[in-house]
Amino acid sequence: MQSDAGRRRALIFGASSTIGLVVCDRYLAAGYEVLAHYGSHGEQLELKAAQQPLMSCVKVDLSDLSAVADFTNALAPLDVLVFLAAHATPSHLENLNPELVEHSLRVGCLSNYVVMGQMGPIMADRGWGRIVIGSSIGVKFGGGVDSFAYALANHASEFIPRSARDWATQGVLTNVVRIGVTDTSVHALFPGRSMEKRAQLIPIGRPASPSEIADFIYWHGSEENTYVTGQVTAISGGE
Repeated sequence: MQSDAGRRRALIFGASSTIGLVVCDRYLAAGYEVLAHYGSHGEQLELKAAQQPLMSCVKVDLSDLSAVADFTNALAPLDVLVFLAAHATPSHLENLNPELVEHSLRVGCLSNYVVMGQMGPIMADRGWGRIVIGSSIGVKFGGGVDSFAYALANHASEFIPRSARDWATQGVLTNVVRIGVTDTSVHALFPGRSMEKRAQLIPIGRPASPSEIADFIYWHGSEENTYVTGQVTAISGGE
């Protein structure tokens, strides 16, 4: 970690999620300044920020790409970008809702690239940066039958642009983390799912804890990662 005068800054998108909150904790514990994004329900984030002098919160509607671009243009230089935002709601290919698919792509994918396209070159000019894109192990299996839009957005977000190879020569490392089944409340958004049955499909035999996922994300997006870039890596208990 740099000195206070050169303290690194991390922007966490989707920081109000269970995993996002723990990721914020990891960066704060390491001495980073943390800017925590939320789209709605940011009460826990705001309470945390009130107790953390190195943390601030920002509300941005990621489905509004013009607003995302304006927000990014107003940002001071960043060292770390972590993309965890997603729109998780039931959807089915057999009853396709194009508006829902488009919304999910904007929130969980296109907004990432708006920010990355503006901040990546700045990181490269400064000679250091880490970009971590959160995806889902469900991409490996075509998603669930009830999560078409969510799975499609995750799949699209795994595209690592050619520009990232150039940024790597300037110390900017870009990676995708496929997040496995994790013990969070998000599963309640999909009625009829049995987490007990789902856990039986995992070789390790249980869901991940949010802390396990956050540690993995933090490693990819910190000074501890000195060489891994351009990879899609799963933390999924063997799935």
